[in-house]
Amino acid sequence: MATKIKKLSLNYAKTLIFPLGIYLIFAIVALCTNNSVFFTGSITSKIFTDSVTSTIMALAIAIPLSGGRWDFAPGIIAILGGIIGINIGMNMHANVFVVLLLCIATTIILALIEGFLYIFIKVPNMIISLGVVMVYEALTALVFNGSGVNIYNNSVEYTNQLLFFSKQPWCYILLALIMVFVSFLLYKTKFGIDTKSLSMNPRIAINNGVNEKKNIILTYLLVGFLLGFVALLNACKAKVEPTNNLNSASLMYSSMAPVLIGLFLANYSSMPWGILMGSIGMNVLTYGMQSFGIDSSIQTIITGIVIVVIMAYTANKGLFGEFINKVKSRRKEKNVDGCTGV
Repeated sequence: MATKIKKLSLNYAKTLIFPLGIYLIFAIVALCTNNSVFFTGSITSKIFTDSVTSTIMALAIAIPLSGGRWDFAPGIIAILGGIIGINIGMNMHANVFVVLLLCIATTIILALIEGFLYIFIKVPNMIISLGVVMVYEALTALVFNGSGVNIYNNSVEYTNQLLFFSKQPWCYILLALIMVFVSFLLYKTKFGIDTKSLSMNPRIAINNGVNEKKNIILTYLLVGFLLGFVALLNACKAKVEPTNNLNSASLMYSSMAPVLIGLFLANYSSMPWGILMGSIGMNVLTYGMQSFGIDSSIQTIITGIVIVVIMAYTANKGLFGEFINKVKSRRKEKNVDGCTGV
């Protein structure tokens, strides 16, 4: 038991290499260039607070993806769910807990609609999600007269109440509870086992009794639940405007790097923990570049290179391992030959 805990702790510690490695690189460069901006409390605070929203969004993307379903709709579901749920809550002058529940209820309905469409239309989920994105984006310009939602268009007291979950330490407590809940569902329930089985080999899983349709509905129920939190947290940052021309995908794409990195780091820990480390690492990279005044287009290029390098290593991890083993074996052969005088 002690050996198992030690091994598990070591694997979790390995995932810290990614965010700590990026932080150390920027810290060294900042010290060498006398750039004190990177070490300010505001930068550190933004790194961790922004990681809350990006981690929850990344989980909502990664869960269907882990089941073999690529989805473009999480961004617009969070945006439209926030516009509807928060506006209804503000019109009722409801407290933040009621507003959050309204957001969750709305995003669950929107996500389940997509799930049922996927089941009944029977076309690839990628196509369904693109259609859903276009319809939901059109709705953002229709509901509440296309005014979007602005939490800050209230009294100072009520605005501060609505910002409750976006403030420290409550945002971290919220994230911790969500991660524990998702981890339990993925690793301790039949839903998680079925999701993993469908991702590995759908045909064999279905033949062994896995109900794919039920798994799809449960998946979108969970995705909608997670996006309810994203809807509120996203609206806490700034006014949420109606969107079109697939612009809502930007909210989703901002969390794609943590998804890809997190799924890789999940091999050493768990999906929620891996995604959290990926989110923190990418936010260190983003705010690190901003602290040095790097142009946004250059930031995008650097971020893309980092993702490509990580994904290249992930996809070819076996080849890298074989190459290292070959190098080691050749060195051993040379050492043996040297000792024998051959």
